[in-house]
Amino acid sequence: MAALGTRNVRPMASDLPRSGAPKQPYAVRAVHPVDGSSFVSCHDHNYPYTVYMCHNTPATRAYMVEMEGAHSGLAVTVAAICHTDTSHWDAEHFSFKVLGTKPGDGPICHYLPYGHNVWVKKEANRSSSS
Repeated sequence: MAALGTRNVRPMASDLPRSGAPKQPYAVRAVHPVDGSSFVSCHDHNYPYTVYMCHNTPATRAYMVEMEGAHSGLAVTVAAICHTDTSHWDAEHFSFKVLGTKPGDGPICHYLPYGHNVWVKKEANRSSSS
């Protein structure tokens, strides 16, 4: 994958029903950091055929989050992305308005809905010397 500078990548996506998860409170059961040195996120767009808009955002961390629905008991695992450096983001970005923050105040994290993917650059194998 050109944006990551290697073909040594793996995909990551939320494990959700196609219709999405039901709207209800969810309890976070576990958070698993995703090992990788860079990430490219791909978001589907509403076209008559499959089209993705992909982008590489620096200073990003990825997680897989296990959650359980409070009402239905539905267990889902969702991909989460945290943007750790927002200092160069547009001050009018929707996230700042929702969170009541401004660029550089702290990380901004979000879940990936059904159909969105993240490509993770795998770390090179490290061998130990004895």
